[in-house]
Amino acid sequence: MRELRRNPWMSALGVALAISVLLPAAAEAARGRLVTARAGILVDRQTGEVLWQHNPDVPLPPASTTKVVTAALALQSGELDRSFAVSRKAAAEPPSNIRLRAGSSLALDDLVYAILLNSANDASVVIAEGLSGSVPAFAARMNVHAYTLGARNSHFLNPNGLPAEGHVSTARDLATIFDHALDLPGFRDVLETRARTIRT
Repeated sequence: MRELRRNPWMSALGVALAISVLLPAAAEAARGRLVTARAGILVDRQTGEVLWQHNPDVPLPPASTTKVVTAALALQSGELDRSFAVSRKAAAEPPSNIRLRAGSSLALDDLVYAILLNSANDASVVIAEGLSGSVPAFAARMNVHAYTLGARNSHFLNPNGLPAEGHVSTARDLATIFDHALDLPGFRDVLETRARTIRT
């Protein structure tokens, strides 16, 4: 058994694009002050109007925001009750992780909580291998998913956002991806969870 507690960075994920990061940035921009972020965008979800932007189409490493795509594909898979085995590759992923042991197995539902609450790199690889057979095959699905949503300047090579040459997205693409994820059944529930105990 392992208790997942909401990682402060991941808990901010649910509001970062709309409140805790972008609105202050927009306010600062409106006052003519320097914005230190390399890129950002603020979009009205109701109208689609861009309220503020700064280098919104510059490809940059998306880091753990990559996991929003991974979670979306998992939530849409219809296999949340299915258990997936932890491979040696997955267990060896560097922090952050939830210290999964090779040979154990977890339900996909628990894995989604692990990646969105704890930003678990190991759980992300378990999802990729479980749903697609390998990380490269899952990354191909991620790219198709992003492209279908209209996120055309993103290219994903792994399910967790660990640094890799060519693993990039843009502020506009991430806003598009996140907007879609917010409408998926279960996504908001995970983001609003403070703690969850899973069997590992």
